[in-house]
Amino acid sequence: MSEFTIEVVSLSNSEKLLRLLKIISLIEHRHGAVLQDLVAECNVCERTIYRDLDALNQSGLPIYFDDGTKRYRFMDKVFLRPLTFTVDEATALLACVQDFSKDDNPLGNPLRLAQEKILASLPDERQYQVDKARKNVDIKVTSRSADVSQQLFNVIESAIDKQCSVKICYYTKTRESETERLIDPYVITFRGSAWYLVAYCHLRKAVLLFRMDRIKKASETKEPFILPSDFSAQEYFSGSWLIERGEPIHVKLKFLPEAARWVRTETFHPSQRITECEDGTIIFEATVNGRREISRWILGYGAEVEVLEPEELRSYLKDQVEQMAKVYC
Repeated sequence: MSEFTIEVVSLSNSEKLLRLLKIISLIEHRHGAVLQDLVAECNVCERTIYRDLDALNQSGLPIYFDDGTKRYRFMDKVFLRPLTFTVDEATALLACVQDFSKDDNPLGNPLRLAQEKILASLPDERQYQVDKARKNVDIKVTSRSADVSQQLFNVIESAIDKQCSVKICYYTKTRESETERLIDPYVITFRGSAWYLVAYCHLRKAVLLFRMDRIKKASETKEPFILPSDFSAQEYFSGSWLIERGEPIHVKLKFLPEAARWVRTETFHPSQRITECEDGTIIFEATVNGRREISRWILGYGAEVEVLEPEELRSYLKDQVEQMAKVYC
């Protein structure tokens, strides 16, 4: 294992030092880095990267070019001295992970260990300041416990890493039935208050969204799959209000002044557009996938909002309101 510290490289300016540290991090954490990535992420030309790689070699960090993968790699494991956190940095990290570190969360145990390491890296006085500051920030991520077992989470995560298919038994709530399926798992995601899995389903011949607490059994197979090069979770959910998939619809809503006060200051969807009206109302427009999730959001504003478009959404909510009125008659 090669030990690398800031002192072993003689540098005249901090910009170059930061770039060298970034190159080390990119090569080490990505198990090698291609030249184009180093150029793009360091925002310098190829010649500068070549000089930096040579400087690292001369400082005692042997770097070689792997012809098989076309990546630059280290001959030995590089060891950087542990980072230290400021009070604000440590407080922010701990505040963001505290709700996910519960016992019933699949990430709970590693997150608890990470919290311990963060605190252990701090001097005693700074630990006291962080403990004090944490009481001033409380973040609630989910309104209920995650019902996903650690074993299931590990099986799916391992299959994604190895890019091998998984056999699952899945409970479909709308049909109240269980089916055996072969899936190619793409990515695990947490949305709203639950864990979901985006995967290609060989039964349905489509990329589907599976709620992980409805996967009753899962076993890894030895059947490999290739993740589509154009797949990204961000793109997959780009049109969703939260997670819903469906035909895109363009909604146009009129919010009365009281509700408009709150809606105009928030970003609910990347496509939203707000038009201010002279009477204090606003016109809210967005294009979303499906109508179920946005319908529930609209109903939450009661009589303070009116659906202007599309007509089918207006009719649907009118029927929902009439059904609600019958409950309270």
